[in-house]
Amino acid sequence: MTGQIVAAEQMAGAIGFLAVTQAIVAVGVYVWIALALTAVFRKAGAAPWKAWVPVLNAWTLFELAGMRGWWAAVIAGGAIVVGGGAVALSGILGAAALEASFGGDPGGAQAALAAAAAFPALLWLVVFVPALILQIRMLLGVNRGFGLGVGHTVLGVLLFPVWASIVGWGSARWLGPGAAAASAPPQAAMPVAPSAPVVPALADFTARPAPAPAFGDTPVFGSAPAFGGNGAFEAPSTPPAFSAGTAPSFGAPSRPAPNPWAPPGATTGGPAPASTSAGVGAPATAPTSTPPSAAGTPASAFLPAPAPAAQSPSAPATGEVEERTVLAGRRLPAWSLVLPGGDTVGLRGDAVVLGRNPVAPARAPQAQPVAVDDVTRTVSKTHALLTLTASGWIVTDLDSTNGVFVGASPDAGAEVVGSAAVDGRFFLGDAVFELRSDG
Repeated sequence: MTGQIVAAEQMAGAIGFLAVTQAIVAVGVYVWIALALTAVFRKAGAAPWKAWVPVLNAWTLFELAGMRGWWAAVIAGGAIVVGGGAVALSGILGAAALEASFGGDPGGAQAALAAAAAFPALLWLVVFVPALILQIRMLLGVNRGFGLGVGHTVLGVLLFPVWASIVGWGSARWLGPGAAAASAPPQAAMPVAPSAPVVPALADFTARPAPAPAFGDTPVFGSAPAFGGNGAFEAPSTPPAFSAGTAPSFGAPSRPAPNPWAPPGATTGGPAPASTSAGVGAPATAPTSTPPSAAGTPASAFLPAPAPAAQSPSAPATGEVEERTVLAGRRLPAWSLVLPGGDTVGLRGDAVVLGRNPVAPARAPQAQPVAVDDVTRTVSKTHALLTLTASGWIVTDLDSTNGVFVGASPDAGAEVVGSAAVDGRFFLGDAVFELRSDG
């Protein structure tokens, strides 16, 4: 009987030691996770203190992933219910095991202990599977916001504290929810071939045969050049230029060559004038056997008239004045920042993040980081954000440890709560900075 009591005491001592060891390990892991999540939240622009509050830290992670934050409360509530049931069931089965052990039934005691381990595990499995699915979705969203891939999601599922340490204390920068899809280079659109000109049907190209001339018809010629009363020769006018679009088709009567001796106003191939000067010439009108329309119209009249050549838009006509107006560049006011050591840094954009190892916050992901070599050790890693507005510079405290002050000294200056306008000297902790306009 005494041996059984000793064995029971040893078992109770082992269980108590195991429980204390597990509690110490759990507290250590929780502190590790909270420190790492503090760095993660600071990068993402969330309040770092939320990393230390149970449920609220998971709520914040779900929000960073673009999900509903109350999923954290659902998981926590399910864990509390299942945990209470598992503890109660373990206590009942453990008491049954002790009773069986004191009653001299080692087999019953072992069965009760096995049930005390198996049934709570099944209860935890009911909560673990949905929680695991939600955790995977949450990790995918947070990693996407930091520009990380699926490998970090697997690491977060298997070793969450290690994942939080790599993301929080590593070189990853917060880009915002859905940043991976937004930053991916767009797929190059396939070049669209220029549309070919509309080609008419083949029948349109077939030259319509002109009516054959009647037998014995004589071509119509223009009248002979007229001589003035003094016998002087009158120079003919310049004949119209030949157009390539009016080439005669095969099988039609050839177009007569322009008559260089025709007087001004005579057109080649057209009907002769009603009256001409006396002299050598052809009959004034065509024979009556030939229809006037056929005699006066060449065979090329059945072809479409050539389109006028389009003038190149890049070649302005002679004498035109260039109407383009070149925009004149405007030099923006240049600003510089004097650091505590006396060095001067040029401010390139309209947002600057300051700190010992600054990381751009989510509200200004393109902010210019300016690292501060602080001998006072009062400047946080990511301390403050400078933003240039239409009315001037504004300084924002990024949840720093020692605060931001605007004024002649930290003691005499006003502490910045949120954001405040700054023009000249300000302090991050005990480190002094000064804004200067170079414009």
